[in-house]
Amino acid sequence: MEEVDLAQLRQTVQSAPGDDRARLALLEALVTAEAWREADAVGTLLLDRNPVPAVAHGLLAIVYGKLERWADCAEQGRQAVAHQPDDALACFNLGMALGRQGQYDEAIEAFDRALKVHDEWAEAHYNRGLALLARERQDDALDAFERATELCESYAEAHFGCGNVHALKALEPNGLLDYYELDCATTAYKRAVQHRPGYAAALYNMGMLYGRMGSDEGIRVWDQYLEATSELPEEETYRMRAQEYKRDLQDRLRR
Repeated sequence: MEEVDLAQLRQTVQSAPGDDRARLALLEALVTAEAWREADAVGTLLLDRNPVPAVAHGLLAIVYGKLERWADCAEQGRQAVAHQPDDALACFNLGMALGRQGQYDEAIEAFDRALKVHDEWAEAHYNRGLALLARERQDDALDAFERATELCESYAEAHFGCGNVHALKALEPNGLLDYYELDCATTAYKRAVQHRPGYAAALYNMGMLYGRMGSDEGIRVWDQYLEATSELPEEETYRMRAQEYKRDLQDRLRR
C-alpha cells in the first residue's frame, strides 16, 4: 500500500476512532507494511470491542508473533482458528506460537490442521518437524523435514533438521555409533551448507560428528566454521570450543 494511502487511513482513524472498518483497514495496511509496533497500537484497541471483529484476531496473531509476544499470539491465534478453522495461515501462526511456548503437542495439531488445507507448505512441514523432534518423535520429525526439502530443495534449515535427527539416531543406547546414521547426518549438513554457505550451526555440528568419527575431514570443517564465524561476536564461545575440538582432533590423528 502506498504511503499516501496509509496517511489517509491514519487520518480517518484519528478523526473517527470508533470507526472499526477504518481501523481494520489501517491494521491490515500496517501488517502489509510490516509496521509491527504501530499495528499493535492500532489493533489492540479492537480487542475492547464487543464483539471483536473476527478478522482482527488473525491480524493481531501475526503482529504479536512478529513482536515475539508468544502468549498473546497464541491467544489471538486460538480465536482466529475458532472463527476460521480452515484458515491455514491462522493455524500455522497458532502452531508457531504454541511451539515457542513449549506446547509441542498442541503445536503439532495446529500444523496438522494447516497442512490439511495446504499440504505443499514447506515451512509448515519444517516447523511441525521441530515440534515433533522436541517431543522426541525422531522418525516423524525426519519425515517432516524430508517433506520440507522435497517441496523446497534449497531449504537449508530443513536439511539441517534432517542432519540433527540422523545425528541423534547415530548415538545408540549402548554407547556405540551407527555409522550409517552418521553418514546421513553429515550428508544432510553438507546440503544445508551448500544452500546456505557459512551456515554456522551446520558446520559446527558437522565438525562435532567428524570429531566423533576421528576423521581428518573434521579439520577442514572446523576451519570452515572458524572462517565463517570470524566476525560473529555471538559465536565467540562456540569458536573457542571449536578451536579446542580442532586441536584435540589433530592430536588424535597424529597418534
